[in-house]
Amino acid sequence: MIALLVLSSLWSVFAQEFTATVDRSRVAMGERFELTFTLNGSGSGKNFRPPQFTDFLVLSGPNQSTNWQFINGKTSASITYIYIMQPRAEGKYTIGAASVELDGKTLQTKPLTIEVTKGSPQQAQKQGGQQGGDDISQQIGDNLFLKASVDKAKCYQGEQVTVTYRIYTRVNIANYGINKVPALTGFWSEDLEVPKQIQLTNEVINGKQYRVGVLKKSALFAQRSGTLEIDPMEVECVVQVQSRRRSNDFFDQFFNDPFFGNVRNVNYKVASEPLKINVQPLPMDNIPPGFNGAVGKFSMETWLDKKETKTNEAVTLKVKISGRGNLKLLEEPAVSIPPDLEKYDPKISDNITKQGNLIAGTRTYEYLLIPRHAGEQKIPSFPFSFFDAEKKSYVTLNSPGFSLAVARGNEISGAPVSGITKEDVKLLGQDIRFIKSGNVSFRRRGDTLFGTPAFYALAASPVFAFVGFVLFMRKRERVLSDVLAVRNRKARKIAQQRLSSAKTYLNAKKREDFYNEVSRALWGYVSDKLGIPPADLTIDSIRASLEQKGVQVDTINKLSSTFEQCEYARFAPSADSTEMDTMYNEAALLISTIEDHVR
Repeated sequence: MIALLVLSSLWSVFAQEFTATVDRSRVAMGERFELTFTLNGSGSGKNFRPPQFTDFLVLSGPNQSTNWQFINGKTSASITYIYIMQPRAEGKYTIGAASVELDGKTLQTKPLTIEVTKGSPQQAQKQGGQQGGDDISQQIGDNLFLKASVDKAKCYQGEQVTVTYRIYTRVNIANYGINKVPALTGFWSEDLEVPKQIQLTNEVINGKQYRVGVLKKSALFAQRSGTLEIDPMEVECVVQVQSRRRSNDFFDQFFNDPFFGNVRNVNYKVASEPLKINVQPLPMDNIPPGFNGAVGKFSMETWLDKKETKTNEAVTLKVKISGRGNLKLLEEPAVSIPPDLEKYDPKISDNITKQGNLIAGTRTYEYLLIPRHAGEQKIPSFPFSFFDAEKKSYVTLNSPGFSLAVARGNEISGAPVSGITKEDVKLLGQDIRFIKSGNVSFRRRGDTLFGTPAFYALAASPVFAFVGFVLFMRKRERVLSDVLAVRNRKARKIAQQRLSSAKTYLNAKKREDFYNEVSRALWGYVSDKLGIPPADLTIDSIRASLEQKGVQVDTINKLSSTFEQCEYARFAPSADSTEMDTMYNEAALLISTIEDHVR
């Protein structure tokens, strides 16, 4: 019993442990190291406060991850905050204590000592390049990449292969855009649906935890055999990087805190690696009749719209192919029609959907048949064959035979007419049309329009139309060329749309998504309203621009505070749901206030 009490007390102490660790305590100039704060507790902590990083450059972080465990009927949580750091100068430095609140108590880590030694010339050069942004790009590259994957690397010609493009990140991405869509030489492709709002998941690669989201997904159908290559896709991301400066002033250091530091946007391009697909040719032995390159799993339905008709009256034969595979590449079945039935090219209609990762649906062929002679006309059975890649064999489907009873009607014979429709067929029995009757107006030969006012008006109308068109196009070019004015006019509308999305997350109590959307709405609004490019958008630039436009200082301070609260809430969410309501109302009020002052 005493042993159980001791173990229980030890578990209670462990359950409220807050520690700080580094992957190395001795680093050289230009090298990076990883600083980790780990909270072990029975609940989630709040109000995480990191130490001041005056002597170090924060390249990434805090990157937060959570691990839940259920042991002996008790739930425990492990929350980790990871920073990627780089020293500013040689010497011995102390990383101070971080703090967090758990169950009404404030826990602190123990200080850590880091020894920074002189780096090699290459490292020194690398560190110097950091000032110009080269090292920042390298650090982003170590924590952000794009990966393309396929569900199968070996397939048959015509078989579907699904390629998925995922982005892996340990940094904050403000925005992204696809710069280069991969060339798919040798493939016929169809884009599959992915959520407009990227759904992020967590994945650990080489001991590092990444946030992963699907950007694009496509269904590919190889059109030839051999080794085919999928070219890289290129994406340009706007990455938020926290910039800090050394200062002895307490107030300045406070606002260089990771949650309240200046954030600048860095444009960074990522590209996926090319992929190779081994495409096998379809078996050439025992190719069945009726095979025209269909690969997948299909079924076939055939029917006539009527079994009795008269000569020169239209009959429709329908062939419906259903299933999954390369439906849009199917060729029409080889339907054998007796010579006494006149057949026209089929009308093709598709009902194809993208069910999950598969292309599936139906393709229907409608053949228009016109019997020319009375009697019983027989349409023989015809085959439709496809290759089943799962069974690695051909499958043949046969239609039933049809019998059509044709009675004698209007015997009108004639040569086939290409491009005829059902409406035109109805006129086959009307070889002579009725002569027009009633009042007919005649005009004397020799009367012309030349010299009349109507003639001069018609002659001048093209000139006036051309001049009006030129003036209209010039005005339109002036309006469209003023990109800043267009962005300024649409800023509030776009921000309100994003706040509507934030309202949805608020109602669903999705905290991280809510604060991300509010932050995007505010950053995007001030960028569009003030005409500041995303790469130059910082709190300092926003403050200077708003002061220049006469916005009150209280409003500017409130906007800065809202930015800081969003950043803070994203990484250290609180349990108070009223904060989200307050944040939503303040964001809407700020946009309305700035809109009244900035035109």
